[in-house]
Amino acid sequence: MITSVALNPAVDKIYFVDNFEPGRMYRVRQMVKTAGGKGVNVARVARMLGENVRLTGFKGGETGNWLESQLKKLGVVTRFVEVSGETRTNNNIIDRVRDSETEVLEPGPFISGEDMEKFMEVYKEALSDSKVVVLSGGLPQGVPACCYKALIEEAKNFNIPVILDSGGDALKEGIKAKPNVIKPNLRELGSLIQKELRDMDEIVEALKEINADGIDISMVSMGDKGAVLCTKDLCLRVKVPHVETVNTIGSGDAMVAGFAAGLARDKTMEECLRLAVACGVSNARFLEIGVVDKNEVEIQKNRVEIERIS
Repeated sequence: MITSVALNPAVDKIYFVDNFEPGRMYRVRQMVKTAGGKGVNVARVARMLGENVRLTGFKGGETGNWLESQLKKLGVVTRFVEVSGETRTNNNIIDRVRDSETEVLEPGPFISGEDMEKFMEVYKEALSDSKVVVLSGGLPQGVPACCYKALIEEAKNFNIPVILDSGGDALKEGIKAKPNVIKPNLRELGSLIQKELRDMDEIVEALKEINADGIDISMVSMGDKGAVLCTKDLCLRVKVPHVETVNTIGSGDAMVAGFAAGLARDKTMEECLRLAVACGVSNARFLEIGVVDKNEVEIQKNRVEIERIS
């Protein structure tokens, strides 16, 4: 069982508007609505790969109920803690003409200390049969930056590998507990080490510094430029197969889901990485966020190029 934690899930709405400019009115001809948030995307993709998946976190109001129903339809086991307020909605405006994206993200409900206590009970129960735990996304209002650190420490009591995919203070605090894997994007990695990363040598150096601090696997996603993974013993660079992309939002989450699935299947490092990248590529071919085609993933796995770098 893969357990994905979504502390601040969302309903994602994508509006496709050509030549978008602020301050004007638009009648949208195409809109895509999905259950979203990084942890939700991870759970959905892992389930589409055929994994047994549990999703836990917080939900609120009718928006939260709708989100949960979408995951249940796929066969994802859900264990949400109900909170007051409404689960947030994230609005994305994609302008294909100008190749731009505008995001308007709601904050979501406030999480009380009592809510957090209830969640910790659910989380500890989930660890009893989890093979991999994925902690991804930002933290909701009311939850301290050290939350992921506490969740990682609990998982370590069960010797369960943890993947952490977050940014900002949540990432800085979380890595103090030494998760097995981290997967920031390039911007998040630069923010973590407080340095602008200008070339491959600097990227590898940053990842190796993280390994030296006790993180087994440090991985950075770089969009169409691929990904780099480092351990204390090796570094792997991935070249992404060229495909006609439709929507790249969620490809990083799909990568995390693929890597988690590989770990759950006891695959080698390179096999986990190959599956992760293939999932990211497949996601980019769908309008919906956090969606892959299992058959295409198998095809793209064979097109992924991995090289060892010094």
